[in-house]
Amino acid sequence: MIYDEIALVCEQLGYRDKLRLAQLLIQQARKEEEEQNPQKRVEKKVDASLRTQETLPSNVDTIAYVAERILKLKPSKRKSLAKSVGAMFQFQGGISDSDKEKIISELQRLNYIDIDSNNRVTYKQQMPNKPKTKRVN
Repeated sequence: MIYDEIALVCEQLGYRDKLRLAQLLIQQARKEEEEQNPQKRVEKKVDASLRTQETLPSNVDTIAYVAERILKLKPSKRKSLAKSVGAMFQFQGGISDSDKEKIISELQRLNYIDIDSNNRVTYKQQMPNKPKTKRVN
C-alpha cells in the first residue's frame, strides 16, 4: 500500500480511530528511528535531562511553591503526590522521577508532609496565614 491509498482509506475512519491510528504511527516511527539512530536518541535524552536541571532550581522558592500548592491539593497517596508535583512543572518541560523524589524528600525533611509505610501522605504543617483584606462596601 502506498501513502495515497492509506490516506484515502483513513478518510473513512471516525475521529477516534484516526487519533488512535496517529498515535500508533507515531509510536512505530519513534521505535524505528531509535533502532536506526540509537546515538542520536541518547544525545536527546541527555539534553532533556540538562534542560530539566535548568528549569528546576533546588532552592527555597521552588520548595515553598510546591509546598503551598501541595498543602492546597492534599493528595492522599505518594503516587498522587508525585503526579501532582510533576504536573506543576509540565509546562516547563517536565521533571524527572528523581527530581520529583528529591522534592518529596525535601518536603518531608521540612516537616510539611509525612509518608507512612502504606504510602499514605499526612500533612504536618498548615499554609502560612496570608493577611486578610477587608471588604469595603
